[in-house]
Amino acid sequence: MFRPHFDPLSSSRRSRAAPHRPNAAVVCAVVALTAVGVTGCAGAEAGPRQDDKASRITFESCSRTVRLDRVPQRVAITTDAIADTLFALGVGDRIVAKTRGESAPAPELKERLAALPSLGTRNPGVEALIAARPDLLITDQVEKVSGKQGSPSIAELSELGIATYVVGGGCAADLRSDTSGLDALDADLHQLGVIFGVEDHAHELVDELRGELDAVRRRTAKEPERKVAELSQVAGQLYVTSGGLANDVLERAGGSNVFADLPGQFAPVSPEQIVARDPEALVVDDFTATEKGRNEALAFLKRTFPTVEAVKKERVLVIDAAKTGARGSTRPVSGVTEIAGFLHPIPSRSQ
Repeated sequence: MFRPHFDPLSSSRRSRAAPHRPNAAVVCAVVALTAVGVTGCAGAEAGPRQDDKASRITFESCSRTVRLDRVPQRVAITTDAIADTLFALGVGDRIVAKTRGESAPAPELKERLAALPSLGTRNPGVEALIAARPDLLITDQVEKVSGKQGSPSIAELSELGIATYVVGGGCAADLRSDTSGLDALDADLHQLGVIFGVEDHAHELVDELRGELDAVRRRTAKEPERKVAELSQVAGQLYVTSGGLANDVLERAGGSNVFADLPGQFAPVSPEQIVARDPEALVVDDFTATEKGRNEALAFLKRTFPTVEAVKKERVLVIDAAKTGARGSTRPVSGVTEIAGFLHPIPSRSQ
């Protein structure tokens, strides 16, 4: 039905045996044959650097300085939502593979992304990466390139000639404690502009997105904050947004999060806690971004919370979850606009 932006059970999972990985030296030879010009294999030269301008491509990622010999031409991503930003920057056609991540693709990109090779369910697999031959991997969570639970490490990827960029807000070792909001998207756009040599386009996109947020801020400035809760569910357990990016989206939309006092980004709650806080409005995350998912969520709320004001007065918005909590995506900006329209609808002229 609907589920949190991160896997809240990851810390309590039983450790799984890591899949067999090819010998690094053999892997480097394979990559060198298929991706000439990408550096990073230990003890191997991948050819001369490009020109002086290309050798100056430098970016920051999780307190690391990364240097590239050339503009990336083949990109792998670990969640569909990152594609939103790359297509907005005009480099989406460079995506060559992706994982089946937590977010649904934007409707206009669904067929295009579905045709791409899969790198795995959540963490990218080494063998699949070798087959896809990316020179850059963009991920929304550093955990996915930590070397744990079968994932490759950043160092291992570097040995394969694959640079890694972790989008803003995804660098925390424990994402439950991350507090990064939409401002991180500005930094991502500027960094990606440098990486792909589209700085001017990135600046224009930043200005455009800031303009959308400013328009919402001006429209809601004189509106009273509406008490709202944002819900997700996994395996029968309810979670509420309590901090981080999703909370920032709620606040920018003119909402007052009734669960903002709880720790972390998402907090497990009981139905009784939601009844007790009785929000005026409910935002429900749907990771399927489908009509079926929306209908299932609405039916669940009516069964479970018939006395909550938001349900009684039908102040419920079921929203594509990427619009509230997808790091590295432009979609949360449109989420601010959509939630603001839900919390503070513009009266029709007939009213």
